[in-house]
Amino acid sequence: MKKPILLIASLGLLLSACSAAPANAVCDNAQFVDHVILDVPVQQGATVMPGTLFTKTWQVLNNGQCEWTGDYALVQSGGEAMSAIEEVALPGVVASGETVDISVPMTAPSIAGSYTSEWMLRNAEGKLFGVGPEGERPLTVELVVPELPEGVVYDFNQVICLAQWHSNRAQFLSCEGVDDEEGLLDGYVRLNTDPALEGSTRGNPPVIEMKPNNQQGGWLAGFFPPITIQEGYHFLATVGCMDGEPDCSVLFRLDYELEDGTHATLIESPQVFDDIPGEIDVDLSSLAGQNVTLVLVVLENGGASREARGYWMDARLEGTAVSESTELETTPTVY
Repeated sequence: MKKPILLIASLGLLLSACSAAPANAVCDNAQFVDHVILDVPVQQGATVMPGTLFTKTWQVLNNGQCEWTGDYALVQSGGEAMSAIEEVALPGVVASGETVDISVPMTAPSIAGSYTSEWMLRNAEGKLFGVGPEGERPLTVELVVPELPEGVVYDFNQVICLAQWHSNRAQFLSCEGVDDEEGLLDGYVRLNTDPALEGSTRGNPPVIEMKPNNQQGGWLAGFFPPITIQEGYHFLATVGCMDGEPDCSVLFRLDYELEDGTHATLIESPQVFDDIPGEIDVDLSSLAGQNVTLVLVVLENGGASREARGYWMDARLEGTAVSESTELETTPTVY
């Protein structure tokens, strides 16, 4: 009688082990974990300017049974071709149960519309697989390129939250700053949709309001997503002080940064509270063909620090020369 009992017990253990193994366990399968921000915070559905350069990074878990070797790759499988490359190698071997960050350099389309780019993993045998319970869903990047007025190729207002903002008191500032005590101390930036401006308190279009940190020599800078400058591109904006700040004295500066780390100033425009705004028009043709990060900077300029509140109105790039431009002078910049 003992032998049948042992047989039944052994069979029970075998059935238990089989039931514990995942019923859908496969060699190649992936699970999406997160969108990783490396440079430009292009979240799903974000509005970006035409031609914006950014890096899309997905964090993915290998939840299949097989190791992802150097023969595996991420390949474009559908949607819009936003990348100059159609496949990227994985950064290293990924064992089962490990996560990996996979990055693809991308460029936003030049024509207005909603876009999706789809990417899947490819194994050593050339078979595609993705994420989801059955491994059938691609990794995606989704964005919107807005319709711009004729001649305009870049609208700074619409991508204020894609810029990286900091002052010499705070390394990371929100794009939705508040003029409270903390905002005055660290500096703040925000898109003011109903601004009161010097000489014109009502009925103004939205402006990028910038307040440097509250100390002598304080400054605030925003690094906007890079684009490739074309011949004839101009930067244009109206600048001045916010209303109700009679001791406002600020220095507006347009800087640029190149991929090799070069950082220089294109133009400076000092402004005080005098009801007369300043007009900026800079020909960027000398930077044509280069991938350029444009930087909006406002500095406290000898007035009352608490009242150093400036604005950029209608900051934009236009694709053709619109007026006699300011001569382009570049000087090395030190913050």
